[in-house]
Amino acid sequence: MDRAEFSARLDQTMRDLRNDYPRLERELKKYMKEAEREGDAFLVGKISLYLSMCYFELGDRVGILPHAFKAVGIFENTEEYSLLARSYNLLGIAHLAQGNLQLSLDMFNKSLKTIRGRKKVDLRKEVVYNNIAESYYQMGEYQKSIQLMRGCLATCRRLTPNNHISISIYGLNLSDCYEILGDFNKSWEILDGIDGNIKSLGQNILVCGYYARRACVSYCREDLENGAKYADLALEEVRSNHDSFEFHRDFEKIATMEVKFGDMKRAQCFADILSEYADTNGHTIDKIVSRRVQANICDCSGDRDRALALYKELSALYEKRTLEENAMQYESQKNAEAATREIAKLMKRVRLSEERAERDPLTGLMNRSALVTITNEFIQNAKEKGRKLGGIFMDIDYFKEYNDTYGHAAGDDAIRFIANVCLSEETSTIRFFRYGGDEYFGIVLGHTDKKLESLALRISERIRSSSFEHIKNPNGNKLTVSIGIVNINMKESESTILDIIKHADKALYRAKDHGKSTVFAFRAMTNGEHEYREITAK
Repeated sequence: MDRAEFSARLDQTMRDLRNDYPRLERELKKYMKEAEREGDAFLVGKISLYLSMCYFELGDRVGILPHAFKAVGIFENTEEYSLLARSYNLLGIAHLAQGNLQLSLDMFNKSLKTIRGRKKVDLRKEVVYNNIAESYYQMGEYQKSIQLMRGCLATCRRLTPNNHISISIYGLNLSDCYEILGDFNKSWEILDGIDGNIKSLGQNILVCGYYARRACVSYCREDLENGAKYADLALEEVRSNHDSFEFHRDFEKIATMEVKFGDMKRAQCFADILSEYADTNGHTIDKIVSRRVQANICDCSGDRDRALALYKELSALYEKRTLEENAMQYESQKNAEAATREIAKLMKRVRLSEERAERDPLTGLMNRSALVTITNEFIQNAKEKGRKLGGIFMDIDYFKEYNDTYGHAAGDDAIRFIANVCLSEETSTIRFFRYGGDEYFGIVLGHTDKKLESLALRISERIRSSSFEHIKNPNGNKLTVSIGIVNINMKESESTILDIIKHADKALYRAKDHGKSTVFAFRAMTNGEHEYREITAK
């Protein structure tokens, strides 16, 4: 599976189905199965993020949480900062929707920390600040909320004046804050300021929120005519394909004030919307809101028996919500642990997949693509701890003649045999790679010159003493290898892995020029010169 192609296909699906979230959910789940089957952590994380976004749009506050947890867990230790910032933000929204306000603030602040100083992160800071402001609002810190929301609105108008959706959201939130503090004129002024942005949206759920806000402020100012007008406009905008849970706080306010002013018919319309939503999604918070509104209507309409039954149901719902809040931290921990377990399983599959990709299929040795990763780790260790780093370069003597005499299948057998000799010598500080064809390269960390020489001689002798005959090899008519080695003190050198390979390769050619089936070492001199010397068993 080509990751870039899969990712582009995923992004296109998000764009194509942005107005059909139930179908988008189904498609994303299909993508998830494919990504998990391939063991691609990046794609699993990206799909998890998109699923949490999808559940947010569907109003499924429970569904947001586990997917946002998984996305954060996957991207937390990567450089995918845009995806990580968005994942933290979605996780904050999930906690906010559950009423876990401190955790929501923690996640939003982590999102901000990820954004700061990184120009290529595509999540704008004011989006996160708006969410922080909402957290403060729900905590009752209205002045803090106003300060942040004013900043969001001003920044958005300055930097992206045509972003009508964001300007509308920030304006609606700021209006709500001023209203709750009793500054109804300022609240109305803010709504006047975003009127043009709202009209640019066409059919959009924010239009419903805008009319609901207008209705709330009108009723607060005891302007019953405008209150009723905007309430009716809000009702007209509510459609079955709209998720309106973010504006249910305003719907409850409208219904409560309409009861106060004796407009029971309109109040009942809003009560029905709230009840339908609560009964559909089953969330305790939404049930509390809907029952509270309906109980108030029944009480004020003289239906005391129905009101009493609703108040009893409310009492049970409040108790249930208290238990839910007490269990919320535990549930969050469970979600985090479940996400961690899933990520661990995925990463295990990823490691196996990467290991298969980095292994030469014929020999089982790591290939040249793995060479860079391993050697970089060895070089860093050698430099930090002042250790030597050695290289072993070898190839099979007269290998073309071997293939011509015994056939390519036998040649493959010889290549595999030598690879197995190398693999048997591997430790945490000795790693071998198939460099290409009949060439092998080994990297050795922290060994003395003597130990490195002994390793090379041991490999050479094990191959020479094998049962593999080679009648075209004048060195005893046996299968043999030529080996070049180098050992460099990395604390005193700026050598790279390319330098180590080059020096070992030159030593290998000295061995081949010297009649093959021998070991030569490269050694740098203090005067800038270098020498080659043959290594023999003593």
